[in-house]
Amino acid sequence: MKKLLINAFLFSFLSLNIEANEALFIKYADKSINSSTLVERQGLKYQVNTNTPFSGRFLTYQDNNIFCVSEAGSYKRGLLHGPFEAYEGCGVLYSYKTAYKNGLEHGAYSEYEEGYLIMEGEMVNGLAEGKWTGYEYGRLSWTEDVKNDETINLTEYSYYDNGQVSMKDVYNGNSELHGISEAYHLNGQLKSKTEYRNGDVIRIIEEYDFNGNLLN
Repeated sequence: MKKLLINAFLFSFLSLNIEANEALFIKYADKSINSSTLVERQGLKYQVNTNTPFSGRFLTYQDNNIFCVSEAGSYKRGLLHGPFEAYEGCGVLYSYKTAYKNGLEHGAYSEYEEGYLIMEGEMVNGLAEGKWTGYEYGRLSWTEDVKNDETINLTEYSYYDNGQVSMKDVYNGNSELHGISEAYHLNGQLKSKTEYRNGDVIRIIEEYDFNGNLLN
């Protein structure tokens, strides 16, 4: 009876940001343990008073309040393994979603703020890898190419108050302008293209007026 009441309470916290058929803490509610019953020994998780590394699903509760879930995931032989989710507001909003393989983050990663997706990319054996993307209130903010957790290049987007892109700047791994940056007029018309190399201007490739007429 107690478990049924807890499950009902958890469902009542769901919002549009977390769907009942997706959230791990809903899927795992009937077949999981409270992570507070786990202890760590030499980097592995065990249930209290056991000698075998824990394998199975778990839920973590904020301040040990069983009505306020903050994490959901699973262990395999004492190491995090499989999908993992962290929550804000007692399970109302996602904080981040990731996955683990033998204790290391491995797979798709996404991070949220106030319910908005703010960053997503791929983790490989504990390191960021490949294309990463950042957002601000649903709008593209930056893209980044990453190798072994190191930034190779970064593209940042700036916007006018009307939502139109104003600048598209490209940087190298040292945060220096490097490559072709673009500027736009308020109406969305391309304003200029400028080539940079390690922070220095190489050339202004082309410039346009507000109506799209070539100036150079």
